[in-house]
Amino acid sequence: MTRKLKLLIACAGIVMLIISSGCFEGQQNKNYTSSPPLFAVQSKPSEFRMTALLEGVLVLDDNGCLRIKNYEEYLPLWPHGFSLVEENLTVLDSSGRAVARVGERVKLGGGECPEPCRGIAKYSAQLPSERCPGPYWIVGEVVSEW
Repeated sequence: MTRKLKLLIACAGIVMLIISSGCFEGQQNKNYTSSPPLFAVQSKPSEFRMTALLEGVLVLDDNGCLRIKNYEEYLPLWPHGFSLVEENLTVLDSSGRAVARVGERVKLGGGECPEPCRGIAKYSAQLPSERCPGPYWIVGEVVSEW
């Protein structure tokens, strides 16, 4: 094999590696095992909203917990009426519009709740303190859509 051909094959391999790693960005952290994803929503509409900003990537960890990952990983408590489409891990707002998807960047207004926020949220699975420890982020609004 000539040196040019070896170099061409090596370059093609590197390009394929880069392309394939980008194709799976939206599939991050789908390796959780037996439990359905934990999706936490606020138990009733809120009369007020916290306005701090949290930016990061929506991920699904090994325990099936949806988290916002930046320098820390927050478990979001989505607004009342929000839901999760488990097949493609997409978060829908109360009108059914997609506002976030696992593997995509999100900006969320809201504020931190260091405890499990038991009086504030309802959960699609067992309480986060048992399966998905905090910190927790009470989502006031989705600032930008994916």
